[in-house]
Amino acid sequence: MAQRVVVLSSQLITTLSALAYLRWRGLRGTRLEVVSLYRDDLSHSTKAFQPLLQDLAAQDGHQCRFIQTPRDQFGELRLRAWDNVLIGPESLKCSLLLLPRLDDREGQQMLHVYQALEVVELGESIGVETLLYSEQAQHNRIRALELVHRSQAMASVRLDPLVPFDRPVELLRLQEMLNICASFRRAFVDAEANLGPQVSGVLICLPYMRVPKWHVRLRLLGRSFGWRRAPGIENRAYFRRAICAALRPLQADAPLRVQAHPKNETHHGLIERLLASLRPVRSWELLPANDPLEVRLLSGWAGKGSERWPVLGFGTNLLAAAVFLSPHHRGVGLCQPAEMGWWRRCSDPWLNRREWRRSQHVRAVLTNLLDALDQLQAQ
Repeated sequence: MAQRVVVLSSQLITTLSALAYLRWRGLRGTRLEVVSLYRDDLSHSTKAFQPLLQDLAAQDGHQCRFIQTPRDQFGELRLRAWDNVLIGPESLKCSLLLLPRLDDREGQQMLHVYQALEVVELGESIGVETLLYSEQAQHNRIRALELVHRSQAMASVRLDPLVPFDRPVELLRLQEMLNICASFRRAFVDAEANLGPQVSGVLICLPYMRVPKWHVRLRLLGRSFGWRRAPGIENRAYFRRAICAALRPLQADAPLRVQAHPKNETHHGLIERLLASLRPVRSWELLPANDPLEVRLLSGWAGKGSERWPVLGFGTNLLAAAVFLSPHHRGVGLCQPAEMGWWRRCSDPWLNRREWRRSQHVRAVLTNLLDALDQLQAQ
């Protein structure tokens, strides 16, 4: 009987990363289950791409099916694709369990439900080594990993990201990721013959922007009391400086397209105000959050014969952009403030700690990935 592999993935890019990992390890012909614990109307959901992904998995002999269930109903494990229900202890055993993260709530739920012979943390996005941006989150991750490694129920637990923080990228595995993305690109273009006119311009991918509601809040008997604050983006001065520095080398009249994080869909008004203050007389457009970045690159920035516009951003989705745009991956750049003297160098790690740490992390892994893509291109 074919071995059973379970993948936790609610996004297109993490599913492609898992398929590439299985191919790199030589695992073919498995019973592959892709589990999502999120609602299926999110813009980055794999639901819209299930037929393409199933065909892609079938190229390696995998029998792929998708399990969609909300986190609060995860114990039921209802298979919406065939309106079936998993019943019995045997259905909760698998040979290999692939998770973006071991320490987050979704990963912990999967570890409690599935009995796996081997558990692998692949990393988020294309497989980026996890580095969290607050001391509390880092402490919680260390504690969670210690508990997982001490668990007697698991024979093997490994962290195996595609793009590590402080060591070179495995080129053969990266090549498999490029091959998987190229196959998906061909299938997507064939399925979407009428993509419509391509949108051109500099693309800026914004991270999730926090919009705190309180200066100070106390909760008592289920109610909140405290000092409310006017709606506004946290660290907006940092974002403004970073975007201005990234746009400075480009043509002043270059059209600007901005993709906001899906979780900021209700905050588009605040983001538009931030953009208007940056370019009051320039052309810019805030794109609707109805397509994942990978699809937007396929249909608007990476078309054959089209001009290659820069793709700029703040988070690990830049690494996905670099893979999808390869061999034009050097058009991907990190938005970070320009050096403005000792005061900024000293104050940003304290006043804008979260964004500063994100910048340090993404710069390191993006540089690592771009160097590896250069090596593959030179072969």
